Amino acid sequence: MCGGDKDTFRWAFRILGIDFGVSPRWMSALGVRNDYEGGRFCGHSVLQYDLDTPEGFTRPPPLFVHSNLLKHLGSSGLGKGNLFTHIRRMSNDYSANPSLNYAHSWVYMGEARGMCLDLDWHDHTPQELRDVEWPETISVDEEEGGVFEGFEEGWFEEGGRIGGW
Repeated sequence: MCGGDKDTFRWAFRILGIDFGVSPRWMSALGVRNDYEGGRFCGHSVLQYDLDTPEGFTRPPPLFVHSNLLKHLGSSGLGKGNLFTHIRRMSNDYSANPSLNYAHSWVYMGEARGMCLDLDWHDHTPQELRDVEWPETISVDEEEGGVFEGFEEGWFEEGGRIGGW
């Protein structure tokens, strides 16, 4: 009847008669550059965004990290200080942007790390769209407002683990 937790919440809100909304920004992947595969991005978490733009920000900041692939990731070379280093997202990631119909997220098996999430264009994306928008990989330090400062340390302090359940 539903496609996961996002639909479960939507139906629960609807049954309870509570307004339901979605983030104005589409999800991103959070992870690392995979040195074992020539610097290819290896996402292990889904990054979800706030519903509002706080004062001092130009767009809604990250609000929630869903570390869904960390339980499947090999710990080879990963640990405190190098686990949440990069974000992979579309350059125009607003949910209402029709170009997101061409965005493609998938999981690939990395040679040393295990399951990794990546993001790119579908093969049939028109060139005129590729010329003005693109998938981008940025350092978490580039995220507006310094929202990732102290995040990784806190994640480990609260029992965050790599691999296993």
